[in-house]
Amino acid sequence: HPGREERDRQSAMICEHILQSDWYREARIIGGYMPLPREADILPVLQDALNSGKTLALPLCGEPPRMTLRRVASLEQLTTGAYGIPEPDAASEIISPAALDLLLVPLEGIDDRGMRLGKGGGYYDCLLAQCSVRTMGCALQWQWTERVPAEEWDRPLAACAGLNGVRYFENEK
Repeated sequence: HPGREERDRQSAMICEHILQSDWYREARIIGGYMPLPREADILPVLQDALNSGKTLALPLCGEPPRMTLRRVASLEQLTTGAYGIPEPDAASEIISPAALDLLLVPLEGIDDRGMRLGKGGGYYDCLLAQCSVRTMGCALQWQWTERVPAEEWDRPLAACAGLNGVRYFENEK
């Protein structure tokens, strides 16, 4: 994988595309994630959501594959949790996935059908099985792949923000 500078450069472009998208601009309640070193860094988007008065929900991981989304008022309030990822307080309000207008999803890989390769914990698969929320992956250039192996129950992401803009998969089967 390219180094940190390249990841940061690509992440900045991805954030621009997300911030300019109608899906983001129209969303009042947004689910996000705290990026790991190999994932697209969307912190500017999370901060923008808070600054512009949107409701922001971030994952709190329990035993795999259980994960809840919790309302966050400030990124400074997060504490380091499982996997070394900053997490919301367990006492904070749970936001139902069904209430989200947009969910930004981290990934290890994605193909041109919108099928996503995650970390294998099944957290997002489990969460997304509960509802049909608008999902937008966030993909660095080297995370695009020829074909992600998919099981029958795997659902493609609705869109993915990448270097060249946001790609919408809904009509591609």
